[in-house]
Amino acid sequence: MDVLWLLILGFVLAGYFVLEGFVIGAGLLLGRYGTQDDTDVSVAAFAPFVLAGEVWLVAVAGVLMGAFPLLEGKIISGLYPFVVAGLVGWIIRDAGLWFRLRRTGSAWRRLWARAIVTGSGLLAVAWGFVVGNLLLGPPGPPLSAGTLFAPYTVLWAVTLPALLAVHGTAFLAHRLPGRLRPGVGRLGGKVTGLALVLTAVAAFGGLAVTVATRGPGGVPATLPLLGAVAALWWLRPRLSDGGGRTLVLSAVAVSLPAVAAGLVTAPGLLAQPASGRALAVLTAYGLGALVLVVVVQAWAWRLFTRPVEQDTPSFF
Repeated sequence: MDVLWLLILGFVLAGYFVLEGFVIGAGLLLGRYGTQDDTDVSVAAFAPFVLAGEVWLVAVAGVLMGAFPLLEGKIISGLYPFVVAGLVGWIIRDAGLWFRLRRTGSAWRRLWARAIVTGSGLLAVAWGFVVGNLLLGPPGPPLSAGTLFAPYTVLWAVTLPALLAVHGTAFLAHRLPGRLRPGVGRLGGKVTGLALVLTAVAAFGGLAVTVATRGPGGVPATLPLLGAVAALWWLRPRLSDGGGRTLVLSAVAVSLPAVAAGLVTAPGLLAQPASGRALAVLTAYGLGALVLVVVVQAWAWRLFTRPVEQDTPSFF
């Protein structure tokens, strides 16, 4: 049963990066194309998915605490600075969404649009440090700046935001009106080129670090990083198409680093699962909740998948 919940943890973690990832990426790019009125259209494009995407992060925390409570404490405490930074970014981003249209003044709206960009950036960088540290192995106390901010983790603090921005541009190209897609496509082409270089360096650097620290036996866990490189390679000339294929490719690229981090962490998780009785209770109640999350997410996507227009109402 512990293997089942490990697979479920991987599923909800990948789901978070796929479904909340394009919201973070779109927030990062807000204001980089078009006018202030186009900013309103962009927010209307991704706003309906904000709350639904955040539920996946709650699901990640719930599965980790319920199925692997011992290692969960070590991971949270070991990555405490980035957990706090991510929460601060999350609050700033959501505050920008909630307050941006509470007044009509242009200065007010610009202020909170910048809050969306700043919060999204802080959240993306925090996740980059988390993924980078997990790829080096499960962290734990005592905290060490030399470990938490090792060169490889700093590389991921830059790489993951670039991947999220690629996913955001793929989503925007799919959802924005046709007149905005060329600008988004040009921006996405530049972002994808940067993300491809950074991910390739991180992937091959990760293989080298793995061989040096854990030996050849640790290499298979980092192979998904090469899949992310391949997805970006295929995506780059197609990003402006705005089709479902580009969105799938960007989803693959942004989720595979999280999968690799999960594979590196998996042995430690399986070594310290919750008790059999706790897992049985979690299975009895958690699977139903997970199915509900998936159904609601599918409903939200089906309801809001059509491109927005200038007069489309925003949820924020």
